[in-house]
Amino acid sequence: MSKGMKIMEAPGLYGHFSVKERLIQQIWEKGDFMTDKIRTLKDKKLNIIDSGKWNLAEEGPDFKGARISIDGQTIEGDVEIHFEEKDWTRHGHDQDPAYARVILHVVLYPPKEKNRVFFADRKQQPHTLALLPYLFKSLEEYAEEDALEKLAGISPQSTIPDHFPKNLEECKDWARKRWIQKCKHAENRLNSANWEDACHQWFLEVLGYRRNRTPMARIAQLFPVKAWRAGLNEDEVYASQKDWKLRGCRPANHPRKRLKQYAQLSKNFSGWMISMQKMDFHEDCSIEALALISRKTLQLKKLEDEWAQNILGGIFGGTRQHTLMVDACLPLWSVYHGKSIFETWYQWSSGDIPAVFRKWCQQGNLINRTQPFCNGL
Repeated sequence: MSKGMKIMEAPGLYGHFSVKERLIQQIWEKGDFMTDKIRTLKDKKLNIIDSGKWNLAEEGPDFKGARISIDGQTIEGDVEIHFEEKDWTRHGHDQDPAYARVILHVVLYPPKEKNRVFFADRKQQPHTLALLPYLFKSLEEYAEEDALEKLAGISPQSTIPDHFPKNLEECKDWARKRWIQKCKHAENRLNSANWEDACHQWFLEVLGYRRNRTPMARIAQLFPVKAWRAGLNEDEVYASQKDWKLRGCRPANHPRKRLKQYAQLSKNFSGWMISMQKMDFHEDCSIEALALISRKTLQLKKLEDEWAQNILGGIFGGTRQHTLMVDACLPLWSVYHGKSIFETWYQWSSGDIPAVFRKWCQQGNLINRTQPFCNGL
């Protein structure tokens, strides 16, 4: 099997799904995980200075020329990535001198202690990082984002894929599972940060879109809420990161512009996080008896205007204001208040999605006058 094409079945929201090892390599290459406070399996502090050059062309370790520090000591070498720690011997790396410079073995799943692999052939043992506990979201969501990036260039005339909801009932069932997953991630964030810090971190990540979420996440850690309210030079903030992915980026979505908008929001509407916390959404249990749950019964037009104009001050327009709400703010609000607002999240206007999705929903008769296109579809 070619490099990066190894596949494993993983549990997902809709049953098991196939994951290619290349997806894990992409996550490592982008730094698309929580890089602060990460520790090796031997509980040593790990700092990733340089993730290395992705080796796509030749045999040998997946990333070459990496630099990391372990408990403050900098070392240089290669990085190998696997689903499980035992893949090291399963793939014969213990007998291959090409892997002699590996300093870090990145595995997706934490091993069971009894199955730990010890590198008896090595004088200096590579350190091991289990990546799963540090992912921003579920593995399935990473796979979905990867698929969405590929869909972005697909013609609206493309036919509906086989893995697409067949009716509204199935569509809503899938959406509910996505909502539950988002709330789990919101709960994790609120367990490790207060309300304002959680909003600050997730908001900036969403402003980074899929391609620049990682540098935005680092910015959220480097520049806390108080610093933004006091006033920051967004050009200096932008310059603090060197791995922006700008190829094909529209001017309106350039991270420099998004940082400028966030700086404007933080300084001129500094209470936006508390205002969002105080928004009044219909709890699911209060509307479940209604014959028809719709945007009108949920008063979504009023709520969307309140969000866009009163809370965000008209700074963010288009679909981005909706993405900020459905991807970050509604799950945080739901967990913080202990109230389920799935119907509000489902019926909210859609955020940033490939245009072909709307076409597929039309072809599949998932939208009509009583059920317009929305976030949950």
